[in-house]
Amino acid sequence: MTKAFESEWIDQAIFALQRSGYRIDGAQFPTGRPDRVTVPVLTRTGRAAVAKCYPSDRGALAFANMQALWRSSFGERRQPPGLPQPIDYLPETGTLIMERLSGRPLAELEAADAISIAEAVKLVAALHDCEARPTKKRDRRRIVREIKRNLATSAEVAPEYAGVLGAVMEALEASDDEDPEIVPCHGDFSPRNVLIGADRVALIDWDRLEWADPARDVTYFGTWCWVWALRRKTRPDWSVLQQVVESYRGLRRITLTEARLGFHVAAGLMRIAHGMITFWPSDVHLVPQLAAEALRHLA
Repeated sequence: MTKAFESEWIDQAIFALQRSGYRIDGAQFPTGRPDRVTVPVLTRTGRAAVAKCYPSDRGALAFANMQALWRSSFGERRQPPGLPQPIDYLPETGTLIMERLSGRPLAELEAADAISIAEAVKLVAALHDCEARPTKKRDRRRIVREIKRNLATSAEVAPEYAGVLGAVMEALEASDDEDPEIVPCHGDFSPRNVLIGADRVALIDWDRLEWADPARDVTYFGTWCWVWALRRKTRPDWSVLQQVVESYRGLRRITLTEARLGFHVAAGLMRIAHGMITFWPSDVHLVPQLAAEALRHLA
């Protein structure tokens, strides 16, 4: 997305919000994605809300997912609800309006403390046990197919990494197996999507809600933290993953074998590598390290 197009798109989204009776209530929030615009607004009744703009139909998908979750045991019947209340959707600009919660994403805090991580794990375990029925499914075979498609795209942008990523792809295909369990999963469970408030913790960013192995959510949180440390030039370790796995086992009593965890860690690393190539070229030099770590977890 070019700067000129992004500016025009933001102007159109703000105009659509104002035309629909929403008032802009400050500058847009910072976001780690170039294809997301998030603006604080007030509803017609003066309620504090957030407008999040998507450049495609993912906004409609996120809104539908949030509505389904809000009606489930994870939403309005839970005290407090595990997600912000969905309010409205403006299809002409792909703008989702939701309840504005006080707090900051866990990724913006100085450190992911043990208490905050434990609260986040409680939330994702409650999500996995809720009766919501996602419209999409990502079992192992679909995950492998998605990674293969991403690899083809990555090879066009950064062909110098095709070899190291291809080796991981082969190992993932060799370790492909049946999922022992399929549950409603967040699909992007990481510190950037855990909102920490003074009296409430909630999950945000719902465009990837899916049926999947719960190990996909559990491992992605720890994988994201490992890569985040690498990006910040600090020594990465897997202590957060270990904490998340132990907390989760205590809540749902499921068997998370090393092979099961290893597959999803490697898949998560490949997904992040593709994101680096696509959105964060300043980090693309880290791709070989991610590939080597993925192979280590698959070994």
